[in-house]
Amino acid sequence: MQKHGMIFIVIFALSAACVSGGGPLPDRLYPPGPQPLGPQQVSTLTGYVQFVDDKDVSSLGGYFELLPGCHVIGTLSHWADQSPGGNLTVTATTGRWTFALPMKAGHQYRIEVIAGVMTAMTGPLTIKGYERDLAGNKTREFERAKSQKDVEACKKEAARSLPALQ
Repeated sequence: MQKHGMIFIVIFALSAACVSGGGPLPDRLYPPGPQPLGPQQVSTLTGYVQFVDDKDVSSLGGYFELLPGCHVIGTLSHWADQSPGGNLTVTATTGRWTFALPMKAGHQYRIEVIAGVMTAMTGPLTIKGYERDLAGNKTREFERAKSQKDVEACKKEAARSLPALQ
Protein backbone atom coordinates (compact mmCIF):
# COMPACT_ATOMS: atom_id res chain seq x y z
CA MET A 1 0.00 0.00 0.00
CA GLN A 2 2.80 2.38 0.81
CA LYS A 3 4.45 1.82 -2.59
CA HIS A 4 1.22 2.65 -4.43
CA GLY A 5 0.85 5.90 -2.47
CA MET A 6 4.41 6.88 -3.32
CA ILE A 7 3.95 6.17 -7.03
CA PHE A 8 0.68 8.10 -7.06
CA ILE A 9 2.37 11.16 -5.55
CA VAL A 10 5.20 11.05 -8.09
CA ILE A 11 2.80 10.64 -11.03
CA PHE A 12 0.60 13.44 -9.67
CA ALA A 13 3.59 15.76 -9.30
CA LEU A 14 4.75 15.02 -12.87
CA SER A 15 1.22 15.58 -14.22
CA ALA A 16 0.95 18.90 -12.40
CA ALA A 17 4.28 20.01 -13.85
CA CYS A 18 3.15 19.14 -17.39
CA VAL A 19 -0.21 20.92 -17.03
CA SER A 20 1.39 24.10 -15.64
CA GLY A 21 4.06 24.25 -18.37
CA GLY A 22 6.75 22.75 -16.16
CA GLY A 23 9.06 25.74 -16.03
CA PRO A 24 9.45 29.02 -14.22
CA LEU A 25 7.52 32.02 -15.47
CA PRO A 26 9.64 34.89 -16.75
CA ASP A 27 9.83 38.25 -15.00
CA ARG A 28 8.34 40.81 -17.38
CA LEU A 29 10.61 43.82 -17.76
CA TYR A 30 8.08 45.91 -19.66
CA PRO A 31 4.95 47.82 -18.59
CA PRO A 32 1.87 45.64 -18.16
CA GLY A 33 -0.72 45.85 -20.94
CA PRO A 34 -4.37 44.89 -21.11
CA GLN A 35 -3.37 41.37 -22.19
CA PRO A 36 -0.15 39.40 -21.70
CA LEU A 37 2.01 39.24 -24.82
CA GLY A 38 2.72 35.87 -26.42
CA PRO A 39 6.18 34.35 -26.94
CA GLN A 40 6.21 35.44 -30.60
CA GLN A 41 5.77 39.10 -29.49
CA VAL A 42 8.52 39.34 -26.86
CA SER A 43 12.20 38.54 -26.42
CA THR A 44 13.45 36.38 -23.56
CA LEU A 45 16.75 36.68 -21.73
CA THR A 46 18.58 34.30 -19.38
CA GLY A 47 22.10 33.60 -18.19
CA TYR A 48 24.90 35.54 -16.57
CA VAL A 49 22.86 38.76 -16.16
CA GLN A 50 22.77 41.38 -13.42
CA PHE A 51 21.64 44.54 -15.23
CA VAL A 52 19.10 45.14 -17.99
CA ASP A 53 19.04 48.72 -19.27
CA ASP A 54 20.84 49.86 -16.08
CA LYS A 55 18.24 48.21 -13.81
CA ASP A 56 19.64 45.67 -11.32
CA VAL A 57 17.63 42.48 -11.89
CA SER A 58 19.80 40.16 -9.76
CA SER A 59 17.06 39.78 -7.12
CA LEU A 60 14.62 38.44 -9.74
CA GLY A 61 14.42 34.90 -11.08
CA GLY A 62 17.00 35.06 -13.87
CA TYR A 63 14.50 34.54 -16.71
CA PHE A 64 13.18 37.74 -18.30
CA GLU A 65 10.75 38.90 -20.98
CA LEU A 66 11.49 42.15 -22.78
CA LEU A 67 9.93 44.06 -25.62
CA PRO A 68 11.88 43.85 -28.89
CA GLY A 69 14.50 46.55 -29.36
CA CYS A 70 18.03 47.35 -28.26
CA HIS A 71 18.74 46.36 -24.67
CA VAL A 72 21.99 46.94 -22.81
CA ILE A 73 22.85 43.96 -20.62
CA GLY A 74 25.42 44.03 -17.82
CA THR A 75 26.88 40.87 -16.30
CA LEU A 76 27.69 40.01 -12.74
CA SER A 77 31.28 40.60 -11.61
CA HIS A 78 31.92 37.18 -10.08
CA TRP A 79 31.25 33.77 -11.60
CA ALA A 80 31.23 30.32 -10.01
CA ASP A 81 30.50 26.88 -11.41
CA GLN A 82 30.45 23.55 -9.66
CA SER A 83 31.59 20.30 -11.26
CA PRO A 84 28.91 17.65 -11.92
CA GLY A 85 30.09 15.59 -8.93
CA GLY A 86 30.01 18.66 -6.73
CA ASN A 87 33.58 18.16 -5.53
CA LEU A 88 35.15 21.13 -7.39
CA THR A 89 34.02 24.74 -7.63
CA VAL A 90 35.60 27.03 -10.18
CA THR A 91 35.40 30.75 -9.47
CA ALA A 92 36.47 33.84 -11.38
CA THR A 93 36.30 37.59 -11.06
CA THR A 94 35.08 38.65 -14.49
CA GLY A 95 34.29 42.29 -13.90
CA ARG A 96 31.15 43.71 -15.43
CA TRP A 97 30.83 43.02 -19.16
CA THR A 98 28.33 44.96 -21.26
CA PHE A 99 26.38 43.59 -24.21
CA ALA A 100 24.21 45.63 -26.58
CA LEU A 101 21.63 43.19 -27.93
CA PRO A 102 19.24 44.15 -30.77
CA MET A 103 16.51 41.82 -29.53
CA LYS A 104 13.90 40.49 -31.93
CA ALA A 105 10.37 39.35 -31.15
CA GLY A 106 10.11 35.60 -30.74
CA HIS A 107 13.84 35.18 -30.09
CA GLN A 108 15.67 33.96 -26.99
CA TYR A 109 18.90 35.50 -25.73
CA ARG A 110 21.41 34.04 -23.32
CA ILE A 111 24.63 35.43 -21.84
CA GLU A 112 27.02 32.55 -21.12
CA VAL A 113 30.36 32.17 -19.43
CA ILE A 114 32.56 29.78 -21.39
CA ALA A 115 35.42 28.25 -19.45
CA GLY A 116 38.29 26.84 -21.48
CA VAL A 117 40.39 23.83 -20.60
CA MET A 118 42.10 24.29 -17.27
CA THR A 119 45.73 23.22 -17.39
CA ALA A 120 46.60 24.27 -13.84
CA MET A 121 44.91 26.39 -11.20
CA THR A 122 43.94 28.89 -13.91
CA GLY A 123 42.38 28.72 -17.33
CA PRO A 124 40.87 30.87 -20.07
CA LEU A 125 37.37 32.22 -19.75
CA THR A 126 35.14 34.34 -21.98
CA ILE A 127 31.58 35.61 -21.97
CA LYS A 128 29.35 35.65 -25.06
CA GLY A 129 25.77 36.37 -25.96
CA TYR A 130 23.68 34.01 -28.06
CA GLU A 131 20.44 34.45 -29.97
CA ARG A 132 18.06 31.59 -30.77
CA ASP A 133 14.82 31.56 -32.71
CA LEU A 134 11.57 30.03 -31.39
CA ALA A 135 12.60 26.64 -32.77
CA GLY A 136 15.79 26.76 -30.68
CA ASN A 137 18.18 27.26 -33.59
CA LYS A 138 21.22 29.41 -32.80
CA THR A 139 20.92 32.39 -35.14
CA ARG A 140 23.54 34.82 -33.87
CA GLU A 141 26.47 35.26 -31.50
CA PHE A 142 27.40 38.52 -29.73
CA GLU A 143 30.66 39.85 -28.37
CA ARG A 144 30.65 42.42 -25.58
CA ALA A 145 30.11 46.08 -26.41
CA LYS A 146 33.44 47.86 -26.37
CA SER A 147 32.20 51.45 -26.69
CA GLN A 148 29.16 53.67 -26.94
CA LYS A 149 29.40 53.21 -30.75
CA ASP A 150 28.40 49.55 -30.27
CA VAL A 151 25.31 50.63 -28.30
CA GLU A 152 24.40 53.19 -31.00
CA ALA A 153 24.80 50.51 -33.70
CA CYS A 154 22.48 48.24 -31.69
CA LYS A 155 19.84 50.99 -31.47
CA LYS A 156 20.02 51.61 -35.22
CA GLU A 157 19.74 47.91 -36.02
CA ALA A 158 16.78 47.48 -33.66
CA ALA A 159 15.02 50.52 -35.13
CA ARG A 160 15.38 49.08 -38.65
CA SER A 161 13.81 45.76 -37.63
CA LEU A 162 10.91 47.13 -35.53
CA PRO A 163 8.66 48.39 -38.39
CA ALA A 164 8.64 44.89 -39.91
CA LEU A 165 7.06 43.58 -36.69
CA GLN A 166 3.97 45.79 -36.81
